[in-house]
Amino acid sequence: MPAYLSRYAKDHTLVAGVALDIDIPVDGARDWCFVLKNTGSTNSVTAMTVARYPLGTAEIGEDPVSISTGIPLAAGDALPIEATREPVTTLRVTLTSTSGTTVRIAGGGW
Repeated sequence: MPAYLSRYAKDHTLVAGVALDIDIPVDGARDWCFVLKNTGSTNSVTAMTVARYPLGTAEIGEDPVSISTGIPLAAGDALPIEATREPVTTLRVTLTSTSGTTVRIAGGGW
């Protein structure tokens, strides 16, 4: 595997019932894999959308796509967000938790 073009690892807090936009820098990588882990102790991630931005969030991106496989994401569970041969600048992941939780997203692109 070639060297990473992008790396990302960050914790996020989901406030109960409030959607949170998380912009992940992919930096033009063609292949990328990020893992979303619910690090909370009780509550699930109850909704998730993903949108790709070829030139960054200041420009036009695709409409968000609702993710249903693996959602709800229970406390302690993890879900990959990945693509092959899809170079983008930014990946926007929007997460909601009905009751609130914490998550970590980590990964990279090459």
